[in-house]
Parts: sequence; C-alpha cells; structure tokens
Amino acid sequence: MTETATPRETPTRQAPSETGPSQRRAALLQWIAERGIFVFTALLIVFAAIFVDGFASTVNITDVFHRAAPIGIVAVGMTFVVISGNYLDLSVVAQVATSAVIFIGVSNLYGIPLAVGLAVLVALLYGAVNGVAVGYFKANAVIVTLATTYVGLGLLRWLSGGSIFFGPPDGPIRAMGQIRIGPLPLSMIVLIVMALVLAFVLNRTTFGFMVRCVGSNKEATRLAGVSTPRVVLGAFVITALAAMIAGFVLAAFSNTAVSTMSSGFEFRALAAIIIGGTSVFGGRGSILRTLLGVVFVSVLTNILVLSNISFGWQQIAIGALIAAAVSVDALARRAAQ
Repeated sequence: MTETATPRETPTRQAPSETGPSQRRAALLQWIAERGIFVFTALLIVFAAIFVDGFASTVNITDVFHRAAPIGIVAVGMTFVVISGNYLDLSVVAQVATSAVIFIGVSNLYGIPLAVGLAVLVALLYGAVNGVAVGYFKANAVIVTLATTYVGLGLLRWLSGGSIFFGPPDGPIRAMGQIRIGPLPLSMIVLIVMALVLAFVLNRTTFGFMVRCVGSNKEATRLAGVSTPRVVLGAFVITALAAMIAGFVLAAFSNTAVSTMSSGFEFRALAAIIIGGTSVFGGRGSILRTLLGVVFVSVLTNILVLSNISFGWQQIAIGALIAAAVSVDALARRAAQ
C-alpha cells in the first residue's frame, strides 16, 4: 500500500493588526512635520482674534499681510532651493535690496521699463552665479551665497553711495504701493499669484519633480540620467526672480529704497519655510505650507508687537520655533527609518 503524502502547510506570517508604539510615534511626528502648520496657524489666529486687543480689526489684518508680502514672496521662491537639498540662499538679502534700489533709482531717471529690465538681468546674474557654483562646481550653498551677499551688498553700496532713493510722491511706484483690490493690497495679490504659479511649477511640472528627486537622492537622480547641476541652477534662478519681485513690492510699499532695507529677510523667509514643514534635508516641501508658515510667523510677530513684547523676545520666539521645527523634522525622519 502506498500512502499519499499531504504537503505540509508552510506557516504564513500575519501582519500585525495594530501598529506598534514606535510606528504610531513616527506617524504622529510625520503628521506634525507635514500637516501641523494647518492646525497651528488656525489656532494662533483664533487665539489672537479672541484674546489680543486690536488684532481682529480690518486695518491691522491688512497691515499684517501687507508687511508680510515681500518676505512671503522670497520664501515661496527659496522653497525650491531648500527642497533641492541646498539649505538656503543667503544672498536674497542683497538681491531684494538691489532690486528695490534699481526699481526706484533707475526709474526716476530712465523710466520703469528700463528699471525692470535691468533688475531682471541682475536677478538672472545672481541666480546663475549661485547655481553654477553650487550645482556645477559642487560648492557649499551657504558659503557661496554668503560670498555673493557680501559682494552684492558691497557693489550696491559703492554704486549707490549708500544713498536713500525716493520715488515721486505722486509717481507710479507710489500708486502701485497703494492699490487695493477689495480689502486686499496689491502686495498680497502678488504674493498669492506667485504662490499659485510656483506651486504649479513644483507640483505639476517635470522640473518640480526633479527638484524633489535631487533633494531626496542626488546621486540616484544623476544615475537616472538627470542633469542635477541644471536642476540646482534652475532652483537658484527661481529664487533670484522671486527676490527681485519682492524688491519691487518692498519699494512700492515704502516708496523708498536703500541698501539696508532687506536686512534679516533670509532668516525670516527660512523660518517661514521650515515652520511650514519643508525639510531642511531636502526632498520634501510645499509652497502652500510655506505660505501658511509666512502667515504663522507674521501673525505671531503681530501678536507680540500688540502685546508690547520687545524685539529681542520676538527674535527668541522665532528662533525657538525654527529649532522646534527642525527637531521635529529630524525626529520624523529617524522614526520613519
């Protein structure tokens, strides 16, 4: 008699029905890093509207967004550099001031079209120098952009003599700074349009996809046949053009321009980018979240001003927020791994 052997059943591993504590912690950190800005911004605005006297007035809210627009425009542009894995562009300080001085100084003598054309050329030069040095020569982005900051501001002060340039009180630049569409100032409209355009570029174009790829894994992207130096160059050019437009908006807002007018823009823009959830390690970020980061930082600053908190404590608060956002991002990455 022969006995029919039945095949042994190989035990199969069942996936755990519940996630463990470490997985839940990783998911929470990831959610805070990428989505927390939506909740935190809403809570901050509600808190300010209820407990801070004068915050909810139309005049104050309009002024908050009016003043936030130049930094916001810089931030949505610099988001491309950060996502590409190059930390930040320090030279936006020089770029914004140069753009503003050209916009008013040259337009006073030769008209706005020539001033705009010259500002575009200078912006492209900034973007090309930074992009080539970082992308093609593999130089450190912080060192390169620090160098172009000093060179750019030095040239601007030398050529302008450190003078303050004023636009005509009834001129077109002054009129641009006073235009409103409904309750929104023109500066806010420009910021919204810039954010929409750059969000489309980042999320719906091949270039935007490549920026994320370079930030996530530059070597793998290069081996896939992508010209990573060209992508980095494009990111710096976008940042420079955004800084140019921010200079126009800043000049129109005050109808003045001077080489020191954009001091601190680089770190305030970086604060908005990081608080908005864009990773300083590259590869992950969102224009919309950067925009919310701008709103969060601007509203927080306004709350501190209305509460008569000194400027030093305002800087401490922003610095603490940056440290917290970077820490959450680092912990989220470690937990995910």
